[in-house]
Amino acid sequence: MAKAKSIAVIPPPVMVAVFNQKGGVAKTTTACNLAVGLGAFGYRVLLVDLDTQGNATSSFGVSPLPATGAFEVITGRAKALEAALDTAYDGVWLLPATASLRDNDHLLAHAGRRRGLLETRLADTGVDVVVVDCPPALAAATSTALASASAVLMPVRPDPYAHEGLVNTWYEIKRIREAINVQLGVAGILLTMTGSEPTGDDVARVIRAEFGEQVYAVDIPTDPKVAEAAQMALPVAVLDPDGLAGRAYVDATEEVLRRLARQNRQGTQLPPPLGRDEALNRLRGWRATAHGALLRRPDASPGWAKRAPLDDDGDEDEADDHGYSGPVTVEAAAVTPVTTGRRLVALLLAAFAAGMAAEALSGVLRRLFG
Repeated sequence: MAKAKSIAVIPPPVMVAVFNQKGGVAKTTTACNLAVGLGAFGYRVLLVDLDTQGNATSSFGVSPLPATGAFEVITGRAKALEAALDTAYDGVWLLPATASLRDNDHLLAHAGRRRGLLETRLADTGVDVVVVDCPPALAAATSTALASASAVLMPVRPDPYAHEGLVNTWYEIKRIREAINVQLGVAGILLTMTGSEPTGDDVARVIRAEFGEQVYAVDIPTDPKVAEAAQMALPVAVLDPDGLAGRAYVDATEEVLRRLARQNRQGTQLPPPLGRDEALNRLRGWRATAHGALLRRPDASPGWAKRAPLDDDGDEDEADDHGYSGPVTVEAAAVTPVTTGRRLVALLLAAFAAGMAAEALSGVLRRLFG
């Protein structure tokens, strides 16, 4: 009698929901930098944008919002493998927000009451980690994420209202764990934008005193590079991996991995990461290529568009899988060496003519008044 073949069971991805009921705490910034940070440490990562504002989507250069994304996957109208977009970072994919998510959040109410629905929808993606950027409110999309998440990471800005918002967030997480997802763990509390408030140090001390080891030892300091990175549609860990905020997000990513490993649950187990030096080198490599891959769109859109990928022979593809049709150029800003030389010659001629005119005028005045 022949032995039955064993079927390899692919474990579901570890799902980390980034959530705080209070807005303005660098939630989206944290989700995006955690995604690329995990990618730099060698994991296959899917970033899911469930925020109706779609800021995580635009942070990866996708603008305007596409027609198919997270909402369509959750409601069964599209497969995750069809809707997920490649990013400029190896091993990191994006399941974008869509206009449907913004207009039909109420249609996800049933999903928020079903344990593991989002996990089931993403089971065939083959990634190691799913990072979910949740809305800054307990909307249906947030409940959907928390009903499937392995753990929740809570970014907190230490301002006077942070403590109350954190307590409310903690209460909602506890309620969902008791009612829907008993496997929901806590990946910790990450202090963000520290040093930006006069009372921030005092608030941070209160939070650390009350929540103890749940608060990360590392915090994310206020850094102008964060705003610069957002303007360029880049995570700050890519734009400036050796800077204040960039390096802090690398440290925070390592802390997330350590905390997930300590939970010692099946839903939070990951293979060992790459070394820190290798991860930093990957981020530096992405920084070196990102500037050449992103240019401002020539139209009125504030978003940024990707350049077409390069073939092995260095030629640019005519179009990629997401509708980008060749390199985006900005004619007004295209200044070649030839153009620069012509401008310089024109300026010299103008200056020479002006000098001749001034000398002629001086001679006329001397004859008149001499």
